[in-house]
Amino acid sequence: MAPSGAPPARIEFFRANPDCGRSGSPICEARVNHAEGKPVMTLSSSVELAPGARVLGLFCRANLSIMIGDAQTHQREVEVDLAPGGRYRVAASMQPRPCTVSLVDEATGLAVGKVR
Repeated sequence: MAPSGAPPARIEFFRANPDCGRSGSPICEARVNHAEGKPVMTLSSSVELAPGARVLGLFCRANLSIMIGDAQTHQREVEVDLAPGGRYRVAASMQPRPCTVSLVDEATGLAVGKVR
């Protein structure tokens, strides 16, 4: 656990334009939807969390066709040690399967954490 008063870690989310799947990326959003089992409710494009060992739920929604309502959602949990003042982003891709999500450390550009 980080010492009291340590700066929070910041995690940026991915949000596509409202026409996701019809024009541009099929991925509509990729974000943290829970931390330590508690919902992360925000309309912001990021969240700040206390540093230290955390279990995060990474959520992704993709629209795979032009049909309205044809979205698929995926979620995975990752165990990660967030650094004080660390900057991360939720990354999503369509390979090797739709909505493959990971947490990327902005300082290194590498995925961090262990999938549960």
